[in-house]
Amino acid sequence: MYNNYYKKGIVIGIILIFISAGFFPIISGYDKKQFSDNYRGNIVTKQLNDYTNITVYEAWDLLNDTTNGIQIPVDVRKDYEWEAGFINTPYPESPIHYCLDLLEEQSGLEEFIDLYDGKEVIFYCAKGGRSWVATQILVDSDFAGTIYNMVGGTTAWKTAGLPMRTNDPPEPPDIQGPGSGKKKTYYDFILNSQDPDEDGVKYFIDWGDGNTEWTDFSESGQPLIVNHAWDKQGTYTTIFRAQDYYGAESDNSTGNMIIPKNKILNFANINMNILDLFFKFYIKYFQQNI
Repeated sequence: MYNNYYKKGIVIGIILIFISAGFFPIISGYDKKQFSDNYRGNIVTKQLNDYTNITVYEAWDLLNDTTNGIQIPVDVRKDYEWEAGFINTPYPESPIHYCLDLLEEQSGLEEFIDLYDGKEVIFYCAKGGRSWVATQILVDSDFAGTIYNMVGGTTAWKTAGLPMRTNDPPEPPDIQGPGSGKKKTYYDFILNSQDPDEDGVKYFIDWGDGNTEWTDFSESGQPLIVNHAWDKQGTYTTIFRAQDYYGAESDNSTGNMIIPKNKILNFANINMNILDLFFKFYIKYFQQNI
């Protein structure tokens, strides 16, 4: 009888192990209170078919090579965790911050899908639990893209010796362009700002005539050409400012653009026949009035 109980105990133990392995994935270091009740069900099939677990080394390789496509690392940690430091990968595969709390709200989920549907995203958090929840939310939403979960999160990333960073603002842009011109004529200006973290930068421009604009992102230190025309005469104060990929802004660079009331004469281009006529008229006038 003892042997029968022993055998039954072993069988029950094995069954419990399989049930646990099939229905309750291991979430190392994750606060279960934060685990959304909406994602506690049986997600084994979706785990296998709809997203991919990757190591921090695999994530690093993906995010340092654009020939395999553009992967977007998505940090789902709290604001204070993000501000303390995030993974350091080069633009355009720099991380974005999108807190798990936002993904768990319908409006936040819809906004995320509008921004990144069809793209490749790599979720990460501190240890891997919250990023795993984020993958399940996206899987259940029929997200039309590629989903990765970085196992171990920033803890494993730092243990592997991979770089972390905070964010510093870019330098005020250097501006090259004319200081005067004619109205209703387009003039080119070359903008260039260096970001200390090598993030992509975009530029805010106030042309001084009531028109403002934002450019698209470009690489740090890469010259960008913009142009503008002024419709009326006057002196216009122009303002240029750089903003990096994470929203940190530089100080302003300013300049003046003068559109004079009178036309600018370029004597080097005046036809010499006109000068000859002028001198002939002057000599004739002088001879008649001697």
